[in-house]
Amino acid sequence: MFKRILHEDWTSIIPMIAFGIMFTVFVVATIRAIRIRPTERTRLARLPLDSSPQDR
Repeated sequence: MFKRILHEDWTSIIPMIAFGIMFTVFVVATIRAIRIRPTERTRLARLPLDSSPQDR
């Protein structure tokens, strides 16, 4: 019975760790996007992401 309790604890801890890592990455990316300078934002908005035949 003791082994079963330890096994169930590990299965519930790993998703919580994964959620914590993904939440941290999301928060850091959001803060970084909010703090970006307007000149850098304009430069990134002008990047050609769609390679249509008219642009070639």
